[in-house]
Amino acid sequence: MDDNTEMYSFIENTLIGAFLQLARVNLITGEYQYLKQDPEIRRDFDGVTNIYDYMKKLASDEYVYPEFKDEYVKYSDAEYVQKKVFGGERMIEYRYKRKTSKGGRWVNFSITAPENCSPEAPWVVFGLRDSDTASNALSDAMSVLSVIYYKILKVNFTTDTFEIVKAVEREMPDPSLSRITEWLKTFAESGNVHEEDKNVYFNFTDAEHIKEYFRGQKTRLSCRYRRRCVEGGFRWAQMDLLPGFDYSDDNVSLLLFVKDVHNEHMAELRHRQELVDNFNRDALTLLYNRRKFNEDLEELNRNTPKIVTCVYIDVNGLHELNNNLGHQKGDDMLCCVADTLKIFFPEDRIYRIGGDEFVVLSKKLTKTDAQRIIVEVRRTLAENEYTISAGIAGINADLSVYKTVGTAELDMRKDKELFYKKHSDRKNRTYNEELEKLLEEKRDAEYFLKLIATRYAGVYFVDLERDTMRYIYIPEYFKNLLERSSFSFSKAMHTYAKKYIETDYYDDFVKLIDKNALAARFREDDIVSYSYIKVNGAQMKLKIIKINKTAEEHNETVWIFSGDTEEI
Repeated sequence: MDDNTEMYSFIENTLIGAFLQLARVNLITGEYQYLKQDPEIRRDFDGVTNIYDYMKKLASDEYVYPEFKDEYVKYSDAEYVQKKVFGGERMIEYRYKRKTSKGGRWVNFSITAPENCSPEAPWVVFGLRDSDTASNALSDAMSVLSVIYYKILKVNFTTDTFEIVKAVEREMPDPSLSRITEWLKTFAESGNVHEEDKNVYFNFTDAEHIKEYFRGQKTRLSCRYRRRCVEGGFRWAQMDLLPGFDYSDDNVSLLLFVKDVHNEHMAELRHRQELVDNFNRDALTLLYNRRKFNEDLEELNRNTPKIVTCVYIDVNGLHELNNNLGHQKGDDMLCCVADTLKIFFPEDRIYRIGGDEFVVLSKKLTKTDAQRIIVEVRRTLAENEYTISAGIAGINADLSVYKTVGTAELDMRKDKELFYKKHSDRKNRTYNEELEKLLEEKRDAEYFLKLIATRYAGVYFVDLERDTMRYIYIPEYFKNLLERSSFSFSKAMHTYAKKYIETDYYDDFVKLIDKNALAARFREDDIVSYSYIKVNGAQMKLKIIKINKTAEEHNETVWIFSGDTEEI
């Protein structure tokens, strides 16, 4: 064998060795002959005699990842391939990711045609080979980016040109559009950008603006706008511009990315609104506060509607209640008033503008409507033994918004004077009775403490129906828990269980806090006993005793904790 023969044999083996699969193909008939067969392909493909059927079967049998199928199956279309090759393309390549027994694998599919290839001499070579490592890494990165981004372009605002890396089919530019500025403008004017966002979009994509921005800094430039989606309607999208590797002030080469940010943008808007709303809310009642009241008055004064009715309310006896029975009782009264106003003025703005002062501003209710509603508010509050003074005024030609509020406040003051003239004696009697009751309870507690407090970790009267409690003996620790739980017994007990009770006992313990579960236990016995262990190893006993009372409002139980006397 001469040297040339050996060299040709070496070249042939080397070339064939670089490919996973090689086949000689007749583009007209679809006939093919293997030069090398890929061992990863199943043998049941051997019965397929037409190369185009073979390509289709590869795709349908899921050797190709879904995102590449649409492009891949083009090469199973005889007319498509013949048009390209007989039209003069001598080398056609397509990179895609195929499925193998070892996972994903990037490969290069190629069609190589000799110079004399024609319908009369239709033989070409179909080849499949592995991509190089660097290309694989880049392709994986671009594959991930393609999932995130609608559109990836390489653009040059100096030459006003672009190259498409990725664009969804419906957004591909008209072939006549060769300039990036034309494409961006046409895209927006075709209804793809929300009408309210067009100015922002056009300013952002203005070529001179972009050049000026990147002349000063080389960081990302971003813009958010609403973009029409396939399903109809609009979603928030973000366009990013980043300098390319070949960027210079004389060659404004950039990468353009567009991605959907609708969900995160809406979450941001909700968060901002919550911050603003919290800033405008009274912490105790969650009604609007004085700051928001002043802001809304200014707005109403600038744009006064036909109807503005002001209801000015002052809660009677807050000062006395705080002094005699404590601030918690006063807070309970304020919250009751606030909740009642929310029920009767559901579509109106309600404010707590001072310690005991509330205002309702309505753009729907007339003065007569408001007077009728306030009668119902008073009746509802009376069920809890609370009273209010109220003044009502409606806007007219002689009254501005500010004067309307002032008139309502003045009427409220007059109503308050009448109330105290009529009710001062009864009010004092009521508070004296409440105070005497409180002192009596305190004396009972002190007596109990002197006798047997040291034997118990906590003793409470608990009404699970109302989620309230009265205590005979309470350690400082649990008092703090109650305060942090807004004096909700059930919340405080859940916190205690999570923090201090061994996990094995948690579920059974919290069942005792459930009023229905406890009621079921009481049907069997008037005393419920439960033992548990705390995380510090202390052994605890709890007894819950049912108190038999006929009145429904007295639905109390006694909870007695024994064991560790430092914490319940």
